[in-house]
Amino acid sequence: MDNRNLVRYYESFNDVRLLNERLDRSRRVTFLEVGCATGEFYRYLRIRYPQVGYSGVDISRSAIARAQEKYPRARFFLSDPNVKMADVLKQLSMPENPQVVCAKDVVHHQTNPWEFVTQLLDVTSEALIMRVRTRDVGQTVTDPELSCQYHYDGWMPYIVMNLQELIDHITGQRPRCELVVYRNHVVLGGRENRFLPKECYFPETGTAETAVGVFLKTEHPGRISVKDRKDQDVRYSLDYRLKNYARRILGN
Repeated sequence: MDNRNLVRYYESFNDVRLLNERLDRSRRVTFLEVGCATGEFYRYLRIRYPQVGYSGVDISRSAIARAQEKYPRARFFLSDPNVKMADVLKQLSMPENPQVVCAKDVVHHQTNPWEFVTQLLDVTSEALIMRVRTRDVGQTVTDPELSCQYHYDGWMPYIVMNLQELIDHITGQRPRCELVVYRNHVVLGGRENRFLPKECYFPETGTAETAVGVFLKTEHPGRISVKDRKDQDVRYSLDYRLKNYARRILGN
């Protein structure tokens, strides 16, 4: 994907829009991406925020190898899922408390998402941006046998967190933070090889793909804002759409 369409892709998501609303382009900040995969978000940041001091971690050895191959000037590290995030940063000689931490589509794949959120809060010094899966009605089901997804040739947790429980967990850990939540309501059950609790197959449960911003340095400590805001449709360029169409027709 070329840079122009890469930017359009990422900026269609609420978590990136939230980041753009808050990240000061005039400052050089340390930035940690948890779950960096093959490094495409690093490329986005280099376009939009060349002053950011980026580091990325992931538990996939093949993904990190590919990221290092594509972007040799970036800092990508293999992490151990059994080691706490703070200890991972120490082991890898990374900044122990980066100013901004981003975790896109990572929390809901954890066997213990509450502990993982706590770990993310523990390592950030200014802001944590997450993209998670939430529900408005019903308690969080953390049993990965009951809430999971067949992905990358295997089963993994797919935990849909009750939004109020998530808010209470974050504010219990950081009571003076400013919390900003953007919900993109969408039925999560019955999509993309997911096996979820039955109520997640119905719109009245209020499931959502949700952007969460936790701001520790803020002029509004203790403020909680929850808004419904759709992720945007990506408007790819005509030449990119034509190339993709031709690729599908040719079977490539």
